[in-house]
Amino acid sequence: MEIYIVRHGETAFNLGEERIRGRVDVSLSELGVQHAKEVGEVLSKIPVDVIYYSRLSRAKVTAEEIKSHQDKARFIEEPYLLDISFGDWEGKKGSDVFHRALMEKWKTNPNDVLIPGGETFYQVLDRIHRLFLRLREQEEEKVVLVSHGAAINLIFVYLTETHPSHYWDFYVEPCSVSHIKLYPNGKINIIKFNDTNHLSHEND
Repeated sequence: MEIYIVRHGETAFNLGEERIRGRVDVSLSELGVQHAKEVGEVLSKIPVDVIYYSRLSRAKVTAEEIKSHQDKARFIEEPYLLDISFGDWEGKKGSDVFHRALMEKWKTNPNDVLIPGGETFYQVLDRIHRLFLRLREQEEEKVVLVSHGAAINLIFVYLTETHPSHYWDFYVEPCSVSHIKLYPNGKINIIKFNDTNHLSHEND
């Protein structure tokens, strides 16, 4: 099975001093919409069997642009692809949440940060594990997953069996495409990671 992992496009919360998104249903920015169209176009060359997407509008709209070029692809909302719940932090500016010591921990050992009212990295990894167990049982050959930055970081932590403290090593840009091959025995081959060559100009 070949899996194309796509992060949603830019939102207003990505601009200026970024706000923490999580489950806040913020829409794509004008640039985000343009980049969603471009990722749809680049994936139009691939005969996709199924597109799984997070229900949050920024991911769903990105997925819809991909689906617009894929007449035969099934289009399925996938709860396991939701962004991490940032609980009480959602909608707030980073400067309102992170004092110096917490920011240092978030940069170096983010898995040790307890998000008030939110999920732990291990809870997200558990749902990612459940998703990939199901994917390994499916017959589709080409699958697209449209999700969020935090969830995608942790997808690659899971796939590479890396400690969650390496969360930031797998950062992906909005509307980037990562391409992996998943084998029946569970082994993977990362063919492409965080590719943004299809975008009209790079995200800031």
